[in-house]
Amino acid sequence: MDLPTVYAQKLIQTAHFNWINAIYRDFIPPEVQDSSDQTIVLITEDTNEPAAYANKTFKGWNIGVEVQIFYSSNLPENFQMMEAEVAFAKLFNDDQWQIEQSKNHIEDPDTNQVSKVFYFSKNLMIKERK
Repeated sequence: MDLPTVYAQKLIQTAHFNWINAIYRDFIPPEVQDSSDQTIVLITEDTNEPAAYANKTFKGWNIGVEVQIFYSSNLPENFQMMEAEVAFAKLFNDDQWQIEQSKNHIEDPDTNQVSKVFYFSKNLMIKERK
């Protein structure tokens, strides 16, 4: 099984969102951290634990991720942030992820860059060994 961050990154990549410039797992590289002219998605692990207990063992694994979107400070005027976020959340929902939280937008006072945070979780069933 892949790590939760890998599952999420692969899912986002399948959507080919044209408004996302880069996707990173676990951390944003130092050379990109101060860039506010790109829309960057950062995926970090939130949950990674056994689930679905039955017959004195677990039958599933619960994974979860925190997804932070750092919007470019140079978005086109016609960019519809809410439409983009609904499509983003729907992508996860359609892949059987639960939307645990959708935080409010925050604007960085120095760069005027807007960010958004989602928390998604998913239960994976484990194949039994024979």
